[in-house]
Amino acid sequence: MTDSPLTALRDTVASFAAAQARALGSIDAAQSQVGPHREATVKTAGVAHNKAIAIARNRAAQQVTEQSLAARDHALQLTPHPDTAIAVADYVSIGTLTLAGESSGINSEVKAPFLLPLIGRSNVVITAASGRAGPIVQEIVWQAMSKTAPAQLDVVGYDPLLAGTLAPFAGMKAAGDGYFSVVNRPAAIETVIDRVGTDIQRVNDVMRGASDSLLDFRRAAGAPVERLQLIVLLDYPEGISEDSHKRLLAYLKVGPAAGVSFVIADGDSAKPGWYRPDAFDAFATTIAARADGVRWVKHPLFGAVITPRTTASLAASVDAHATAVRDSSSVKVAFSSVQPAATQWTESSANGLTFAIGVAGQRTTEIVLGDERQQRHNLLVTGAIGQGKSNLLKVIIHSLSERYSPHELELYLLDFKEGVTLYPFAPTPGSLDYLPQARVLGLESDREFGVAVLRYLEGEFSRRAKQFRAYGDNIAKYRAAVPDARMPRIVVIVDEFHRLFDPAGTLADAAASLLEAIARRGRSYGVHVILASQTVSGIAALMTRENGIFSQFPIRIALKNSLAESYSTLGQGNDGAFTLRAPGQAIVNMDYGALDSNQLVVIAAGDDGELDRRRIDWFTRAKNTTDAPLVFDGAAHLTPAAGIAAIGRLRSRAAALGVAPAALVGLPIALGVDFISISLGAEPGRNIAVLGAGEDTSQLDDGDAPANNAIGVLQAAALSLALQHPSGNAVFVSVDLLDDATARRNNLPRWYTLMERLGFAVRVVGRADLPGYLMEAAELVAAGPSPVTTYIIGFALDRASNLETPDAFANTPIDHLRAILKDGPTASVHVIGWWANAGTYKTHLGYLSDGWIATQLLLRLDQSSVQDLLGPFVEWTVRDNRALLSDSTQLAEPTVVVPFVPLGDRDSALFTNADWDAP
Repeated sequence: MTDSPLTALRDTVASFAAAQARALGSIDAAQSQVGPHREATVKTAGVAHNKAIAIARNRAAQQVTEQSLAARDHALQLTPHPDTAIAVADYVSIGTLTLAGESSGINSEVKAPFLLPLIGRSNVVITAASGRAGPIVQEIVWQAMSKTAPAQLDVVGYDPLLAGTLAPFAGMKAAGDGYFSVVNRPAAIETVIDRVGTDIQRVNDVMRGASDSLLDFRRAAGAPVERLQLIVLLDYPEGISEDSHKRLLAYLKVGPAAGVSFVIADGDSAKPGWYRPDAFDAFATTIAARADGVRWVKHPLFGAVITPRTTASLAASVDAHATAVRDSSSVKVAFSSVQPAATQWTESSANGLTFAIGVAGQRTTEIVLGDERQQRHNLLVTGAIGQGKSNLLKVIIHSLSERYSPHELELYLLDFKEGVTLYPFAPTPGSLDYLPQARVLGLESDREFGVAVLRYLEGEFSRRAKQFRAYGDNIAKYRAAVPDARMPRIVVIVDEFHRLFDPAGTLADAAASLLEAIARRGRSYGVHVILASQTVSGIAALMTRENGIFSQFPIRIALKNSLAESYSTLGQGNDGAFTLRAPGQAIVNMDYGALDSNQLVVIAAGDDGELDRRRIDWFTRAKNTTDAPLVFDGAAHLTPAAGIAAIGRLRSRAAALGVAPAALVGLPIALGVDFISISLGAEPGRNIAVLGAGEDTSQLDDGDAPANNAIGVLQAAALSLALQHPSGNAVFVSVDLLDDATARRNNLPRWYTLMERLGFAVRVVGRADLPGYLMEAAELVAAGPSPVTTYIIGFALDRASNLETPDAFANTPIDHLRAILKDGPTASVHVIGWWANAGTYKTHLGYLSDGWIATQLLLRLDQSSVQDLLGPFVEWTVRDNRALLSDSTQLAEPTVVVPFVPLGDRDSALFTNADWDAP
């Protein structure tokens, strides 16, 4: 291009030479005019001579001035302020070129900007005496940084002699990992050279020959595709092997086109025999810095003036640039721009699932799950906090849901943290819409629910295998043979999946075993797994062991993360996730993390408003043909009113079958199961003990909703039992040892009122009346079975005192309590009591009490206390809103449940307004 700024600058340099020639020619011509006639015309010739010289000098000076101004203008065009995201320092101005005017008879010195092609165009080599290269290197690096758009250039230095030349740039480290680094060991620079080769190959793969250089490709895309790099090698070739030198020569040749440029400073140290200083000449601009000054080797007549920056001023400029880098935003890609137009629910999942996540260069990046030819069925996603993992999961879910109808796709979504990502997919009282493809939503899931979902999905294999048997051994064959059958593919997405394995133990082992089975066998049945986490390094051994979970995840998407996490996700030595700079960038690797398979992708941004509109559209289209998903909110409190439907079923069952009433105590953490209830029949041991603190009192705040699980379980149990006695043949006695504040905070007066409205006024026994009542109840038990069942509801029984004080007949209240517990169930008397202190509970029962209380609901008890009660192999961790239920006759093993909390503001109205006699 003849009108390019570079061509114009070259023309300017040529003009300098022409001006010099014209000046010399004018002088020679003037001298030749006076020679032959010197004696005769000395005076006249002298005048003409002086005039000719003056004219020549004036013309040359004018031309020099014009060309200097033109050169300055061209330099400004080539080194503009970086005002766009793709601005790059492909040319850097590092000082001033000078040419002495006296040699051409010109009074003024010839000056022009010292402009060098660099980032994306060429390389620079500096041959210098000791200490002279430093200021030149610093100026080149600073110009490259400051004239490239923020966050687009990485600088890597090699300082084998620890000269500290690059120390003023250390402030760039504050901008984030990877923007600036310096290594000094030969092994470290070998690693850098290896990575550069991989980077050059990756960039070429991204461009696919569409452009001659990365700079051209970025301009065509209008976006900062890939990253630019400047590699600075000081005191070369110190610490460089001959093999690395040969590779560097190759990279100097091809690197600039891939956005990788080099600055090499040739030091004073002894050179190996294989080193030739002129080897770089074909691929770089060479500058010589000697005692007599700085020279542009290609144009030796020109001197160069490079004014060193003070260390303080350079460091201050670098700090300001680091702030700009840190504050710069990454490229935004709209979700709609990567989704095919007019494809809503038009695609079949018979042969796999495809979804789009973002762009790599100018191309949309799509992921395919279930491709039998490529055998890529499962996906691993990792990313540090704030790097866009939640957004990526939203993009995946919505891209799948845009393409595949609920008949083609089912989603099982589990979130083991706050659950914020999944909340919009669930119906709420204020918004009944939901994600039609979602079958299960685990909001703030705990491990038990996660394992329950995995166990259900493993069972789905057997159900599908029976359907497939006559047509083949996988979903693709079945769909081909029975095209009209409804057989959707299933995608299981587990966010923060590492929490399934922490802490280690039986449950963690079960989770690992189920995940491995689903990831390994799911391909045949159309079940695919997407695991996401901020960290996998803590479970790397589990993930990478032979035939372990990790071996089933060929597709890896790694957002920015630490070096250790990058290695854990992508494989040892693959630092792709560590080198990412901005949130929303990701390394997509389709080959188990192989280094040469890294692809840099900008993840699409899922705008909540746009995604909400799409989901409402899908819901409107499918609401009459799909059911709402099963929603498990691990943090939600379970008030007694939540069990009204279950109580209605128990009431109908008791009336129809004549079975014993059952006390509702909580919700098991499982799929497709009802509230759990404990039958209180006439068998020995049909009592219930609730053990442990009901709430964390250290976390109580004014205005908190009632949350004491022990009180809530007792209230719900009593309400459910009362409603199973429609004829009124039950008596409820409350042994109330609570302090007034706890009773009021947990709505005990409201419970008394509700029980009375339901037809069962509760008799309240306080601390002073307890000994007398225990004697009365013991006598009732001794009288034998009764048509009226008595339920003793004990609040804070561990607060009972003086139970061992004998009466006039040497009988003690504790003896009466033990008699009630031992023989009460067979005499129509049942105890449902809460002991916050497990030690007091055991003291109250005494020795030889096995079998008196078959059901125990454990709340805030430590592992030692739990094992003391249930056996040495039971595992339990205290958690909010969870209980461990054990029943020696009705449950095969202890079960984790969500226990009830006390009555809420609306519960009483819901109970009293319910139609309890409806079929």
